[in-house]
Amino acid sequence: MTAAEGRVVVLDLGEVLASPGPLLADLAAQAGLDERVLASAYWAHRDAHDRGTDADAYWRAVLAGAGAAAGPDDVALRRALAATDARVWSTIRPDARRTLAGLHDHGVRVAILSNAPHPMAQASRASDWARWVDDWFFSAELGLAKPDPAIYAAVTDTLGVAPGQVLFFDDRQVNIDAAVRAGWDAHLWTSPAVVDDTLRRLGLLPG
Repeated sequence: MTAAEGRVVVLDLGEVLASPGPLLADLAAQAGLDERVLASAYWAHRDAHDRGTDADAYWRAVLAGAGAAAGPDDVALRRALAATDARVWSTIRPDARRTLAGLHDHGVRVAILSNAPHPMAQASRASDWARWVDDWFFSAELGLAKPDPAIYAAVTDTLGVAPGQVLFFDDRQVNIDAAVRAGWDAHLWTSPAVVDDTLRRLGLLPG
């Protein structure tokens, strides 16, 4: 068998490959709102958005939750906020680009598994780094989100491999714990260097 040994590397997107930086500050500035108030509303409604709530409904709820006054430019603002959010979360770091490209060049099958809304899924598939990804799994499209055991079963079934052949990296311990219970070889993301070291040790990246 090849160096990949039939394994599939499954990576979370947010924080593992993409870091949002000052996203919430930028969104608050666009909306003319206090960052802390905007952030509270942003996260309060995020789980539903990740599970498939459409972007306009999500941003309508966020703005209302943040106390934004209704105005004639609301539709344009909601579209702009959705575009910024999707662009930032689908822009991966330089180190992540190197890792994905290295896995691809080494013949390793790569998948993304992310709790993410439809706009983020669409932006990721349209990105220039999509050429290094073989399989995509987004919570909004599946109607399931980590750490629900059903999402790991669905991904394993679609990949068509034994659970132990899935090498998974995520930045949340609760998602790692659920993946381990599903039989995956799951590792908590702590830094790009640790991920690359693990991949090299397993022969999935060149030394």
